Amino acid sequence: MPGPLPKYPIKLTPEQEVRLQHLSTCSTAPFAEVQRARLLLLAHHHPDWRNADIARQVGCTPETVRQWRRRWQTTEVLRDAPRAGARRTFTALQRAQITALACSSPREHGKAWRRWSGEKLAQVAVEQQCVARRYHSWQHSTDSQFVDKAAPVLDLYQHAQALATQGEAVVCSDEKTSIQARQRVSATKAAAPGSPLHVADRYKRMGAVQLFCALMVASGLTFARTRSGKTFADFKAFLLELFQSALCAGLQVVHLILDNGSTHAPKQLGTWIASLELSFAVKIYWLPTHASWLDQVEIIFSKVQRDVLTPNDFPSTLALEKQLKHYFADLNRHPKPIQWTYTKTKLMAKFGTSQPTELAA
Repeated sequence: MPGPLPKYPIKLTPEQEVRLQHLSTCSTAPFAEVQRARLLLLAHHHPDWRNADIARQVGCTPETVRQWRRRWQTTEVLRDAPRAGARRTFTALQRAQITALACSSPREHGKAWRRWSGEKLAQVAVEQQCVARRYHSWQHSTDSQFVDKAAPVLDLYQHAQALATQGEAVVCSDEKTSIQARQRVSATKAAAPGSPLHVADRYKRMGAVQLFCALMVASGLTFARTRSGKTFADFKAFLLELFQSALCAGLQVVHLILDNGSTHAPKQLGTWIASLELSFAVKIYWLPTHASWLDQVEIIFSKVQRDVLTPNDFPSTLALEKQLKHYFADLNRHPKPIQWTYTKTKLMAKFGTSQPTELAA
């Protein structure tokens, strides 16, 4: 071969050659280690080959061949060296406990979830005292009255607990629409050690439901109902059930926070509620447009998506509705108010009283 010989020649002992030969054909070893074993064997059998020739044979770069020639002469190890970085946060015992959690079913721990997520693993790990644990979101709003609309809502969130002691409830309400029930063509298989959750790509559409939900901000309690439609009539029926439920018993005021969706009929809702002659007053607060992040009930919908609807595998809309009912019942057994940290003070510090055409928070 033309050119100088490689700087780091490889001469293997019979024992080393046997070991590398076995590794080079092993189907269960890491690919990188198999590749390194092959390049070292080629370097041993063909001492006059250049690094570029060996690299072409094993599918790597000449620099990789040079690197592992050099490392073999000093360490005779094919594994990657330990990498520098931050120290591990969890102990070996904690990692083992969390791995065991991830390999079990959430229902084995009394949960209504269909699968684990990082958040849910952390929650149960904290509950079982395995570990001791942190979410930021943003969105643009083009509402010219963003500050004027957002400030009262943030005020309500901040004082929800105090208002509750005075018989006033802060309530966020919205709907998660068109939730499909998809029946997979083959059964979904739970995760197992070394094997992820298996979900069939193909499915049959079994129909869709609409989920209406109200969140009591101070307590974290939810009131949820499923319906087949998502019209203003459906929303009115949902509100009637909410107003007649135990959650509103004995209240003096309900501070109702809503977005401007057509289902809520902003021009008609106030008149309709006034016609009900309720035993408590209802004050409506309309969120700024394109500011769904201000609605705490959206966080509940996000949890529903992760905990119940992923993977989406339901034989019927009835099964889907039954699972949603079970989930919200479980949620209400251990309600937790959302730890809302974005306050009116922070809003005013960022935006003041100006009304720009586009605002971000």
